[in-house]
Amino acid sequence: MPLWVDRLFLVKANSTHRIFSPAKVNLMLSVTGKRKDGFHELVSLVVPLTFGDYLTIERIENSTDRILTCSDSSVPVGEGNLVLQAAEKFLAEMGNPCGLEIHLEKHIPMEAGLGGGSSNVASTLLGLNRMFENALSHEQLASLATEIGSDCPLFLDRGPVIIRGRGERVEALVQGEAARLAGLKIALFRPNLGISTPWAYRQLAKRPELYEDAQLAEDRLNRWKFGELSLPELLFNSFEKPVFAKYLAFPALFQSIEEKLNLHCLLSGSGSCCFAMLPDSQDEDALKALVREAFGSEEGFFHTCEVLVALGEIG
Repeated sequence: MPLWVDRLFLVKANSTHRIFSPAKVNLMLSVTGKRKDGFHELVSLVVPLTFGDYLTIERIENSTDRILTCSDSSVPVGEGNLVLQAAEKFLAEMGNPCGLEIHLEKHIPMEAGLGGGSSNVASTLLGLNRMFENALSHEQLASLATEIGSDCPLFLDRGPVIIRGRGERVEALVQGEAARLAGLKIALFRPNLGISTPWAYRQLAKRPELYEDAQLAEDRLNRWKFGELSLPELLFNSFEKPVFAKYLAFPALFQSIEEKLNLHCLLSGSGSCCFAMLPDSQDEDALKALVREAFGSEEGFFHTCEVLVALGEIG
């Protein structure tokens, strides 16, 4: 049994499961070009976090209704919600029309680059598979996840992964590589605004010179894997230049944090959430003060957590 199972399935009963749905950050995100099918090619090192949402899935006998509720009233809970889409696809694959009641306890901000929706998809599939006694293989779950979103399958492994292609090709880090990330403390912060991922990709497409050479991206990643680069030297995100060109508070804040606190920061995904790596000796209050000063409000988001290192595969 994988090491992450006890953390993932917090409550196990005959008909009810409470499931952790982790957020993620991209320690490296290189967009290398646009494909003929309209998707973008990328290479990225992605790590799940100890911060995230929770899903409670209850099986309802003698019913075919699928009902979703959410702690955040701004989250749509109709048929377009990704959690319900995942549940429908799983039950169709199983040929089982049973009813479900799903509650999403939402903590991950939307349009933040933290993968909340994609993580919810993967956690729904994993929770339902557990409910049905692991009837579907990892490959079958990954296929269902890919039908919903390119980056949904990465959350099935529950550990640090490298993703390629449009995000659907997932490679888990080997034990020694993943162990180097164990205990890494992360501070997440963002202003009270979201950034649309399609918008961010369109900005890159307008400036193809911002695409990174794929071989350069792979070389950087390999140098880190072989211990030739430190983690701060690995940090890279292709989206920073177009996002920072529009939202000037981000580069100003990064410069302030690096100069005053000597911390390394990066945009996660397409934003708007950023993160800083915190040494154990770092006072997070000093970072929080700089963030609030830059964003001009206490309405933003700030949270500290750790990288979730979970080794093994789903059987």
